[in-house]
Amino acid sequence: MSELVREIVEITAFVTGDDEQEQLTVEAEGLAPTAGWTNVRLEAHIYIDAPEDGFQDFDLVGDRPSEAAADALAPVEAAWEGPLEDWVLGVRVHAIDNMIEDELFEYEEEEEGEEDEAA
Repeated sequence: MSELVREIVEITAFVTGDDEQEQLTVEAEGLAPTAGWTNVRLEAHIYIDAPEDGFQDFDLVGDRPSEAAADALAPVEAAWEGPLEDWVLGVRVHAIDNMIEDELFEYEEEEEGEEDEAA
């Protein structure tokens, strides 16, 4: 059975693709409570209506080892890629002890800077 990892250490979110088919990529690094976790992944929250704050939430989860493992924090990582919904302004990744947010505004600022350089 899947469980949240202990802590999020770092996340990165960015947009790829073209204007017609933009893709959102989210990468997360975290700490599991023991070594030996498998199937570590980001699970996106599913919404009926877009959240008012424009943040897509994710849980960093994995499968605890079936055999006893040392109680020492172990690094884990996962990535998620999917279509960019038009309401998404940023992402939020959750663990047991914390959550980290990353806004996507940098993508738009980079585009403007690239246009200025081309002129």
